[in-house]
Amino acid sequence: MSAQRLNRRPLVNSWYPYFLGFMLLMLWGYALYIERVDVVKVIEWLNAQQLGVLTTIPFVPQLLSFFHWKVLRHIIPVAVGAYFAYDAAVVLVKILYDLPDRAGASRFLSRLLTTGIGTVNPPEITPTTLVDERNDSVLLRVGGPGQVKVPTGHVMVTELNGRFHQILAAGKHKLERYEYIHAVLDLQPQQRILDEFAAYSRDGLELRVGLSIIYRIKAGSEPATRENPWPYDETAVRTAAYVQTVLDDKGTVGTWEDTPINMAKGTLTAILAGFRLDEIMTPATPGEEPYRTLRNELLRQLRLKLDGMGIDLQAVGIHRIDLPPGVTDQYIDYWKSHWESQMLLDVIEGRATAEEKMEVAKAEAEIMMIQAIQEGIQRAKREGATAHMEEVVALRLVEALEKMARRSEPLTPLPNALMAQLDNMRRQLSDGNYNPRLPGKPIV
Repeated sequence: MSAQRLNRRPLVNSWYPYFLGFMLLMLWGYALYIERVDVVKVIEWLNAQQLGVLTTIPFVPQLLSFFHWKVLRHIIPVAVGAYFAYDAAVVLVKILYDLPDRAGASRFLSRLLTTGIGTVNPPEITPTTLVDERNDSVLLRVGGPGQVKVPTGHVMVTELNGRFHQILAAGKHKLERYEYIHAVLDLQPQQRILDEFAAYSRDGLELRVGLSIIYRIKAGSEPATRENPWPYDETAVRTAAYVQTVLDDKGTVGTWEDTPINMAKGTLTAILAGFRLDEIMTPATPGEEPYRTLRNELLRQLRLKLDGMGIDLQAVGIHRIDLPPGVTDQYIDYWKSHWESQMLLDVIEGRATAEEKMEVAKAEAEIMMIQAIQEGIQRAKREGATAHMEEVVALRLVEALEKMARRSEPLTPLPNALMAQLDNMRRQLSDGNYNPRLPGKPIV
């Protein structure tokens, strides 16, 4: 029941003025009856005023008797009462709707009492005029009846009893009684640029960022034509008309035109907070367009958010990502310290790796020596040459040394005569002519 009462249209009592006119005629006729004005005296008065020609016209003397002063004295109080009633109504309308002057309240009351049809050239309502002239115009502040004009490329959203009523396309329209203009939306692509705002990278360094976006109300499924160059989706228009955001502590309310750029700023700030400064300033792939990854991610996230508001995001651009003058030195010191630490870690890691390789090489050499000795002993036993076991073991050791020298030669330079001495020793041991007790040159 309450919903039906809210949606109920204002009553239009077009018959009421005729009823009042009929009652006035009845009162006038009753005044004529009670005063009993003599028609003969009216005719004598006309003859005295040399207006006797009027007496020859049928019903003129009877009609003039209605305007006898005895009859009019009963109508004058009604006229005075009507005047004060109308004046009181004007004052009441001025107070109820907080109108600036009595003239505006009188015009609004006159429109309410008449058909509400305005001038031949109704005012053109744009988003700018709606905001600037709402307080001064009774039609924009209170509502119809009246005529308005919606310019090309725009659409108007109206309310009735504080609830959504209808969407009006470009052209002339007649507003119903108390039909209120809630918003006028521009259907053409909108571009907003934010030259500079502050953001922070993941490593806490301040950035100066600039971006721009292009967007419009969703066009819907209808194609653009010459007669309708800017089609629109009614659901998107209705949603965008009621998108309102409080921008500051003063209570400033932003419309759908302000929301995308503010949302883009917040989204890009959050994205930048997830990247280090070197990842932001230097593309991952050589030759890649700067900020491509950031722009694509901003376009994806922002398009999802604005889609639910009836707004179609068409393009996003990141103009700049710079460091403030005072942060540049901080950035250089930070990365200098970072790379010095990295180089120190690399040196320490290289030394540890080298020492580890040396220890492994020593262990391998010891294992190879043991294996050579063991192999020499086993070979001497198999050949029954236990008397020459020393020569056999020595021969295996020399062969193991040659193998180790050849393996380490690509990594560590060897003495010039080392390989020749090892080869000479191996031949002597093989021929049985090697005597370790004889004086000679050392191997190393």
